[in-house]
Amino acid sequence: MARETRCRYVPNGGGNDDPNNSSGNRGGGGRGGAIHLARIHGTEEDRVNCPFFFKIGACRHADRCSRLHHRPAFSPTILIKHIYRHPVREAELKAAEKLLLNKDKKDGSEGTGKSEDEKVDKKQAEENFLCFFEDMYEELGKFGRIEALNICDNLGDHMIGHVYAKFTDEEMAADALQIMNGRYYDGRKMEVEYSPVTDFREARCRDFDEHTCARGGFCNFMHIKPVPIPLIRSLDEDCEMERRREIDRQRERESRSRKRERRDGSSRRGGSSRSERGSGGSSRRRRDREVSSEHSSDEDNNYSDHEDGSKRRKRRSRSR
Repeated sequence: MARETRCRYVPNGGGNDDPNNSSGNRGGGGRGGAIHLARIHGTEEDRVNCPFFFKIGACRHADRCSRLHHRPAFSPTILIKHIYRHPVREAELKAAEKLLLNKDKKDGSEGTGKSEDEKVDKKQAEENFLCFFEDMYEELGKFGRIEALNICDNLGDHMIGHVYAKFTDEEMAADALQIMNGRYYDGRKMEVEYSPVTDFREARCRDFDEHTCARGGFCNFMHIKPVPIPLIRSLDEDCEMERRREIDRQRERESRSRKRERRDGSSRRGGSSRSERGSGGSSRRRRDREVSSEHSSDEDNNYSDHEDGSKRRKRRSRSR
């Protein structure tokens, strides 16, 4: 007896491939899984990618992080690592140096073993920061218009001294990275790389902006140092004028090179024509000399014939 086979009908609205399925396939095999992964990418729910590196471009665990740090191949934002000298860290280093000097005292005594805290001159520190900001803005502004230049006030080892520069175009950022990477500023070698940060609103600490951050300089979000808006506008105008002058100088150099090429080409052509004319003139002079020599020879012959005739006439007269 034959066994009866029945087929089950599955409607088009069900299963894991249904985009309206709220449960979805969280393993990533269906369309719902891709939507879920895209939704949680760069968040705390993402167990694969590091959310802090995605938002801030830096992670306190560095290479020891259990999640992936995806470094972009191109980005409008570049990161210059540890280039700004934080005044608090500089004061700590000076205090440590004094502690080492105090250990080497008379009679080989180790001294007190205590370091005196170096006081930070806030006014001088602010002046140094503004000078540093102007230098960075003017140097980076040569490659294109800067949309944002942020300097971190954090004290954590993974973020201290970081400078983020976002350009209006990725090609400008690529030029800046190619030129600035490996250069030196204030005795420090610049280490420049692309940053995944494109929206600083998600990266900055809102509590720091409101002066209520309880973690201080060791917060994992950006503590962006404030800069006066008039200074930024003035620097932007100066950089724009400098870029225009550079474009004008480039055009002038190109026009000079084109004129020089045309002048050299015309001189070469003129030299060849003069040489042709000179060769033609010499050939004509040669022909004239040949003709004149022929005429002179004919005249000589005629003169000799005339002389012979006169002699003959004289001889005839004598003979008579």
